[in-house]
Amino acid sequence: MSTPALDERRREVLRQLIDLHIETGEPVGSESLARVLNRAVSPATLRNIMSDLEELGYLNHPHTSAGRKPTDEGYRLYVDALMDPRPLTAGAASAITSELRDVSPSQVLEKASHILSRLSGQVGFVLAPDFEQATFRHLDLVRLGHPRILVVMVSQTGIVTNKVVEVEERLGQDELQACANYLNVHFAGLPLSQIRGRLVELMTKERALYDSLLKSVIALGDRAFTTAPEGKDLYLDGTSNMLDPKVFEDLDRMKALFKTFEEKSRLVRILNACLAGDGLRIVIGRENPEPQLHDTSLVTASYPIEGDGGFGLGILGSTRMEYASAVTLVDHVARAVSQVLREMRA
Repeated sequence: MSTPALDERRREVLRQLIDLHIETGEPVGSESLARVLNRAVSPATLRNIMSDLEELGYLNHPHTSAGRKPTDEGYRLYVDALMDPRPLTAGAASAITSELRDVSPSQVLEKASHILSRLSGQVGFVLAPDFEQATFRHLDLVRLGHPRILVVMVSQTGIVTNKVVEVEERLGQDELQACANYLNVHFAGLPLSQIRGRLVELMTKERALYDSLLKSVIALGDRAFTTAPEGKDLYLDGTSNMLDPKVFEDLDRMKALFKTFEEKSRLVRILNACLAGDGLRIVIGRENPEPQLHDTSLVTASYPIEGDGGFGLGILGSTRMEYASAVTLVDHVARAVSQVLREMRA
């Protein structure tokens, strides 16, 4: 559907109205808008313009108020064509990059979610690189008590993935170390998809039928290198920021959102869909097919990492979030994370 063209005056009225609504969280009336515009346009004229914008689908008119609020379509026009991005100061940008340094790669991702939440006042999230696309560097196997074994796997970038697997055979820690040594020597530097193919080949070799070490290596490797159902680790911070009656007037809809936060695999699937493709993306309200996210917006960015697929991060918050600063923040944090991980890999 094509977007109705607006003249300059209507565009400015819509921009100022949305800025004021984002600031106050309240429906905006003609008198308030006239003050913001320094009385350059009379309240009567503004009421006519606001009525026109409502007919075009950019505003709605809550029945309990004389003011108007932006619709998802209004916000979409705002972020695509009307808002003025707010760049980070040089000091703030430098502080973010410094905060991400001098920690492990996994801690870089966790810290990024904290930074996004703290600086935006919304929910910050980071999706780690897809396990399926990772390049293997090293693993350790730790006996937890039969039949459970802890697998600690490190990717080429240095991101650590922990998982617990089960094997039928009783293996001591010395035997587990021998298996880990074999896997580290023979498979380091390969993507996981190739490793699983080589394990299948190893299963068909006659020597594997008689060599107890190879039997254990195959059994453990098959489980260790199998992709987790959700595929990615998720770092989430600031969910309590959504406990705002101005975000959710309907308590049931707030409960539905928090239930989604608790269902990790489902949330990863939703965020993955919003992160499709590289670069920056904004998903507003009902543009998201998930009903529980219809009162929220997502500002996301995804970047590739050589040898590890790629990561995604962003902000989830109210549809009246400060998009002008959120876009700049998400873009800078994504670029900073990418830069720091590249430096670690080098």
